[in-house]
Amino acid sequence: MTPAPSVEEHDALARLSRTHGAASLSVAVLSLIAQWQTGSPTLPAVRAVWSTETKDTPSAEAIDADIALLCAASRLPCLEAMLQRVRAGSKDDRRALLQATRRVMAARSPMPPIDRLLWLAMRRRLGERPPAADLPAASNDLAGLSKPMREQIAKVTAHLSRLVPGVESGADGGGSAWYAVVLGRLLPEAPSAGPVWPDGDALAHALLVVQTLPWMLRPVLVRAWVDAAGQVGPRVGLSPTAADALRLVAGLLDSPLPPELARRHAELNWDTQRYA
Repeated sequence: MTPAPSVEEHDALARLSRTHGAASLSVAVLSLIAQWQTGSPTLPAVRAVWSTETKDTPSAEAIDADIALLCAASRLPCLEAMLQRVRAGSKDDRRALLQATRRVMAARSPMPPIDRLLWLAMRRRLGERPPAADLPAASNDLAGLSKPMREQIAKVTAHLSRLVPGVESGADGGGSAWYAVVLGRLLPEAPSAGPVWPDGDALAHALLVVQTLPWMLRPVLVRAWVDAAGQVGPRVGLSPTAADALRLVAGLLDSPLPPELARRHAELNWDTQRYA
């Protein structure tokens, strides 16, 4: 279960809940991106780009300080809430934020695997239209999918294996073992020797294909990813980064979250000022 926020974090969330206006929302999003990996933008290059992008917003330092008080479980829900507000603004504001985000991410080179998912999720949440879903499937068995679809799911799984289940589970974070469990269900006739990480273009293409899955199969796939993480070892749990990665991909698929994944993040309801 996600622990209750500290008094300091609760107060920071209350202040962030009052963030409106394109400039302030942009600062909040850029601070979240800059601080994602460590809780603070420790890389001088990242901090320098963030400062350049936010220099014309007087409240930038205060917003950035509040973002720094958020625990890992609160960052992604906060980002989702901020992006929802940005989406209600103008197309020019959305485009400017994406361009600024790209510059902040570029300062963190090579791009971490979580950043690729954050980037694709931001584009989607700011208005990018997904491809149309296929017709309902006759079965909810992933092994019954076409081989081309399963191969694209395997590419997404390979990318996720860099993040799931987490650093607690071995030298490579348990990703290879997790990948093998998932692929054993998806492609049992052709076991893989190990994940081959797709580049950015291949990942984006694979996700476009997987986004055409019938609606009823999407939560089955997300559930398969989460269940596989539980099979890697009895003491292995999802790391915060792994939970973020799976939530981001579930969002890209418009899939509901399995309860055990949903519990890894804070619940923010800024309409009622409730944080849990």
